[in-house]
Amino acid sequence: MFDGRKVRKLRQEQGYSLQQLADSSGVSPSMISQIERRNADPTLTTLYKLCKGLGVSISALLGEDEQSTQIVRKHERKIVHFPQSNSQYELLTPINEGEIEMIMIRLEPGQGDRQLVEHTGEECGFVLSGELTIVLNGKEHVLQEGDSIRFKSSTPHRLINRSDMTSLSVWAMTGKVL
Repeated sequence: MFDGRKVRKLRQEQGYSLQQLADSSGVSPSMISQIERRNADPTLTTLYKLCKGLGVSISALLGEDEQSTQIVRKHERKIVHFPQSNSQYELLTPINEGEIEMIMIRLEPGQGDRQLVEHTGEECGFVLSGELTIVLNGKEHVLQEGDSIRFKSSTPHRLINRSDMTSLSVWAMTGKVL
């Protein structure tokens, strides 16, 4: 489960007030406060906005600070659930180590990002099972099991599972959320 206290910790480390983070992220101060106090579960889109405001990667926001190894064992992966969407993210690379991060995304039927997101860097994804629709600049690309995609992360994009099966994909990303 996502722990909003990490948002507070990162915000305070950077010396940001709630209003300053709200201004830089586009998330209201009251929502940030609710997330930090664990009174609200953010959507993935809200998390991306918070990453933008804090200038950190998604794994920095979702992960544990003490992890500092080159290897992530299957049974030691950080798994983040988003209750509002039934989506699950597994961090496949160590937190805050290097320029590239990998995540495995499990989206249940009908689930996906609510809004377009963008960030610096590049990303590529591979569909392990099911079907996944990628929206890039308003154009939809339907990927089936075994298909892959690569694009600049600055291209507005979102992931959606419009099928009736669970979608499982692996993603590699560079850069930080804008």
